[in-house]
Amino acid sequence: MLEFSFEIVDDSKINIQYKYGSAMFAFNLFLSQGVWTLHPFDGILLQNKEMCSLVVAELFKNKDYQVMLARENILFSSLRTSIDLQPAQDIGTRKVSDHQPSDEITDFVESHSFEDILNLEIDQLQQRIDFFQDILHRMFMDGYGPGDTDFKNVQELVRTYKETCERIRALSGGTDRRDTDSSKRW
Repeated sequence: MLEFSFEIVDDSKINIQYKYGSAMFAFNLFLSQGVWTLHPFDGILLQNKEMCSLVVAELFKNKDYQVMLARENILFSSLRTSIDLQPAQDIGTRKVSDHQPSDEITDFVESHSFEDILNLEIDQLQQRIDFFQDILHRMFMDGYGPGDTDFKNVQELVRTYKETCERIRALSGGTDRRDTDSSKRW
């Protein structure tokens, strides 16, 4: 029996079998919201965090597993697990992060100024404007025009995006400040 085997179910799901000691453990590696997550399927691993941590640590060291990740273009550094494998804290102790939770939003806000965020929003809106203007152009080339209801709706959508973009620009004083060294004001 192989120490490691896998089955690619589809583009976003891989079933894994891994032998640890004399036992075989089943895992599912799945893609959700752009993140690959490793999930154990065996009750012993779900109920025993320490055992799960040991098995997953050995799986991560397995060369066949590493090669499979590379062949499937899955970055090892971006893998997550569905259960927390960190050792449990003592009941009487509290982490500093309990007082100041660190998450993606906090990290984002701490590393971007208000103007940076406005410019990111303007860029995203501009992409939507360009996208719908391309649709309008194709509709026009296909014989649709201002007399067509869908054409009018797409025009109104472009107008709405443009107005929103201008209102956001007004929040930053009407200028694009990407080239300036703006200080963080959060």
